[in-house]
Amino acid sequence: MEDQPTSAGSRRPGSPPQASQEASPDAPRERGPLHRRRSVVFPLLLLVVLAVAGAAYWYLKVRGVIATDDAYVDGDRVSVSTKMLGRIVELGADEGDTVQEGQLLVRLDDADLRAQAAQAQTGLALAQETVQLSAVEAQRARDDFERAVTQLRGRVIPQEEYDHAKTALDMAQARQRIALAQVQAARAQLQVIETQLANTRVTAPLKGVVARRWVLPGEVVQAGQPIFALYDLADLWVTANFEETSIGRIHAGDRVTIVVDAYPGRAVTGTVRWIGAAAASQFSLIPPNNASGNFTKVTQRVPVRISIDRSAPGTGDPPTLLPGLSVEVSIRAPEQ
Repeated sequence: MEDQPTSAGSRRPGSPPQASQEASPDAPRERGPLHRRRSVVFPLLLLVVLAVAGAAYWYLKVRGVIATDDAYVDGDRVSVSTKMLGRIVELGADEGDTVQEGQLLVRLDDADLRAQAAQAQTGLALAQETVQLSAVEAQRARDDFERAVTQLRGRVIPQEEYDHAKTALDMAQARQRIALAQVQAARAQLQVIETQLANTRVTAPLKGVVARRWVLPGEVVQAGQPIFALYDLADLWVTANFEETSIGRIHAGDRVTIVVDAYPGRAVTGTVRWIGAAAASQFSLIPPNNASGNFTKVTQRVPVRISIDRSAPGTGDPPTLLPGLSVEVSIRAPEQ
């Protein structure tokens, strides 16, 4: 019997595999144990390194750190105003100027007050002349009274003339006291006008920088109306509002790291000076009434004042800080 031809896809039993039967391209190229495959080991090793680095960063940088971005640069602001109504004649500074303590900032129109001062000086001079005249009259009445006393003892004049002399002396002395009181009143009035004249000149109460000018020369200002806003840039600090759940871990003297949003990447240091005696909500325009029936508990924030180290060794010149700049602060609280 003749052998039948075999098909392309079949082979006889025991015959070697044909060359066309090669491995499929989808079959895995790497063989061997799973822990020796590089496609598995490298990702696992990378995950382990990242986990260790994250844990180290948390332990060294995050653990025990209290941070908040509800903070800003603060400082003493003085609102310069006048004590009286008047028209501005001169302004001695403008926005951005650095002023010295005692420097003239505002001068009001004082023409009316100078006229009143001249009138008060004339009244004082008249009162002083009245005192001299009353002194002469009192001395004459005293001499008449002394003669009346002598004449009454010698029975030269009756009792009635003696009484008239005594009454005249009392009246002269009273007029003298009135004249002296008028002098005091005239001096007091002159001092009041001189004080008002002094109030027409407003000087800087401290050394600082003019942050805002509210009026212009020629405007009429009321008593107490702000004219300038001054900041003492040499004495700035940071006011940070920490949550009440973290305030128990903060103490005066703790070191603080401060990052100003205006200078990213440059950090300054500071120290906790004091912790507020009440939550910030207590100083709002309308403090919350927690006794109401629709009370919703909200985490309160407590202000903390942080002093700023102006210079630190090896850090160079500190960045220029201005009141109101936003900052982020972090405090490494000691272990409990």
